[in-house]
Amino acid sequence: MSAVLQEPDGGALVVEQLSLSFGGIHVLQEIGMTLRAGQITGLIGPNGAGKTSFFNCLTGLYAPQVGAIRFGGRRLERVPPAGRAALGFSRSFQHVALCPELSIAENVMIGLHRLSGAGWLDAILPLARGRAERRAHRSQAVAALHRLGIADVADAMPAQLPPGVLRLAEIARATVGAPRVLLLDEPAAGLNSVETHDLAQALKTLRSPQLVLVVVEHDMDLIMEVCDQIHVLNVGRVLACGTPAQVRANPEVVRVYLGDDDV
Repeated sequence: MSAVLQEPDGGALVVEQLSLSFGGIHVLQEIGMTLRAGQITGLIGPNGAGKTSFFNCLTGLYAPQVGAIRFGGRRLERVPPAGRAALGFSRSFQHVALCPELSIAENVMIGLHRLSGAGWLDAILPLARGRAERRAHRSQAVAALHRLGIADVADAMPAQLPPGVLRLAEIARATVGAPRVLLLDEPAAGLNSVETHDLAQALKTLRSPQLVLVVVEHDMDLIMEVCDQIHVLNVGRVLACGTPAQVRANPEVVRVYLGDDDV
């Protein structure tokens, strides 16, 4: 593990003995895992296993009572959510949350807010700096949409588009600022089989040596297709981890989560 922490690019997000409780309820217990850049990592488990709580600990929304989170050799427990965003943490949520009054490109441009150099005056007055930055941000937004195969909807409004395209637009917003850690919470929720297939292809394009990409998902076909490594949570503990083939063959995972029909 120490070798990973010494990598000059901080190529892994390392979680050590992470525990989280609310009152007397143990939500996460001694979670340890290394989430590597260049891979797509899946996080699966039954409802209530602690997956979203784990994401909330990574982004700083929850403060675990025990354990350490390290990125680039730096401990993050005292870094607030805004500070982690500044370090390159980005996430999506279970439900699509695009602003209905903005076009798709404008929604994606929101993902560049932390990189904005223009101030509030530029937003009110037609100053040259503000105009130049908005043009640059739109270009970046369209490029992010193009990478996911939906650049043709840049000027459409969210109400005009199906759920699958809206989900890809939300992922474009999460990736437009070139994050170093991307956490996707159930990106296939509410999608049909065709839309899920398109999502799988899009996720594969995001794999990068500079990106730690973690996907929480209940769609096992999607997880097994796109992930390099999978961690299985059950009642707040790591039940198993390994490649998709190893997880599929693990009898405890089959018993607790996958079921005989999925093996």
